[in-house]
Amino acid sequence: MNRLLELLQQVVRRPVPVTAVTAGLWAMASADWLWFRPGDTGTVTSILRNLVFLAATVVAVAWSRWTIRNRDGNPVVRSAVLTAVYVIGWHMAVYVTGLLGWNVLTTQLARVGTAVLFLVGLMWVVYGVEVASQFHERLRRLSADVGDGATELDGMLAKLFLWTVFFPPGLILWSRRQKYPLRWVAVVVLPISSLHFLYIPSWIDQLIGVTRWSFVVGDGTRVYPVADYLAGLNGGFWFVLIACLLVAPATWKFWQWDFRRRIAADVFDERCGTDTDPVDRWWRNDLESISYSWNPLDQNAWYYGMHSRKLNQSVTALVSYSFAFALTFLLLGQIGGCSEIYEMPAGGGEQQQIAQQVKVQKVIKRKYVVNPFSAILFQVPPIDDIKLQLTELTHHAYKVGYGQGKGAGYAGGTKFGKVRFIRLEYSGGDWDQDFGIGADMNMLIEYNVRTQQKVHNKTESRTVSQLKNFPVGKSPPMVYLTGQKSISLSKNEVKTLRNYLTEKHGMIFGDNGGSGHFHNQFLSMMRQVLPTVDPVPVPLDDVIHRIPYQIPFLPYVAPHGGQVALGWKVDGRWVCYYHPGDIGDAWA
Repeated sequence: MNRLLELLQQVVRRPVPVTAVTAGLWAMASADWLWFRPGDTGTVTSILRNLVFLAATVVAVAWSRWTIRNRDGNPVVRSAVLTAVYVIGWHMAVYVTGLLGWNVLTTQLARVGTAVLFLVGLMWVVYGVEVASQFHERLRRLSADVGDGATELDGMLAKLFLWTVFFPPGLILWSRRQKYPLRWVAVVVLPISSLHFLYIPSWIDQLIGVTRWSFVVGDGTRVYPVADYLAGLNGGFWFVLIACLLVAPATWKFWQWDFRRRIAADVFDERCGTDTDPVDRWWRNDLESISYSWNPLDQNAWYYGMHSRKLNQSVTALVSYSFAFALTFLLLGQIGGCSEIYEMPAGGGEQQQIAQQVKVQKVIKRKYVVNPFSAILFQVPPIDDIKLQLTELTHHAYKVGYGQGKGAGYAGGTKFGKVRFIRLEYSGGDWDQDFGIGADMNMLIEYNVRTQQKVHNKTESRTVSQLKNFPVGKSPPMVYLTGQKSISLSKNEVKTLRNYLTEKHGMIFGDNGGSGHFHNQFLSMMRQVLPTVDPVPVPLDDVIHRIPYQIPFLPYVAPHGGQVALGWKVDGRWVCYYHPGDIGDAWA
């Protein structure tokens, strides 16, 4: 016990390393929760994840107390700490409400928290741009006196030469140090040499080795998760990824090189330049007596104009940050792990209608005994025949799927599988209508009562793009889509839905939540997803209306889109079933 207390005291004395380790674990656990395994996971994984989140919360509370106690400390450090604490607090609020099944509150917290995070990030961008502008102004004043800044310029040159191997502008710096400057050669070689790092075989081999990583599953099949995931990414994702990894760092280093070039221009000219060389004049920034700067952090950059430079810089920063935030949000929404699977409960057998046995009970006749010698006068009522009483004894015998097995369940399912009710999130409308008030959960509970199959302990939702994360054979057999407003899907989302329906053998259960507009929107969406398939009325004698119960008529709450169910059939299988009468309200 004493040893444990001493260890805790040592940990408290070293808050920065502990915070760094906790932050790393928190980042990995958050990525696992958000993208890689957002569905139901094992008990061990859940316990480890909860412990990491709890440790991160404790560290955040400790840093919050430190911020309150050090009110006279560095305001920048205190603001950075509070920003990190906010992120962890927001994350924990969303996580805890999700565990408790408060889906509406979880959705609202996620939306409001994202908006607040945008504003917090915007404040940091404004602060960073202002500090950078002041820094460049000091550098400009420093460059006015070359003699006093010669020592510092030599230090800058030393740092610049470190980039000779890693970045093409280093070729220009190298050429200027030669006895016979090769500035024109460097300018010609610059575009070609931009790709020189692609031919370094060491890290290329390492990257290829990572994509070849694999493991063997229980049935002996070798799985390549990284390669499969990379193969599933579309071209737009690769374009953005390459831009972030190559173009953005290259542009940033060019800007760094640019403002150092302006400071060192006079020193370079004294050593190896001439006043008549046009490349040297460009190097010195006095070509045609125009001052050029490409760094957006410098408010004197040429593209900010000659008037209202500060305002133009602020507007540019706002637009750039908004675009970067939206792009990051979309990319993180697209990223998902290969390991999210939909495990169905094990079982087998052929489809079979639930047997309904009817027992006819005897007709019970009730007779009245009247004393004929009684002095009471009244009309003797006719003998009342009691109506026939029927008792339905329902014997459960419904077996889903084809294959070997006993009891209700799915061929190919596992003993750990559970039936999950997944809503489909989409843009433009109210996908979360009646979500979180128990309607979907009521449906799951009733499904469990009638079929005795294991069901998930909460309902879920996934975006259209997240359907890509489910592999073939382990995808949700059905997703639920409802609402009463508009439906807006991107081209990639349309492609994802088409692949889910045709390749992954999924099915959409559409439910009109309350308007004729949604009816038209749903039909329009399906025309995009399956342009060659026309909707047809689903007859009452179809197997989907007879298994497990015979439906004599289509039940509906309100006929917002008519009184006939519509379906889309591909290769003899219903891939979409549209209910026009707000059946979700019946579950609520």
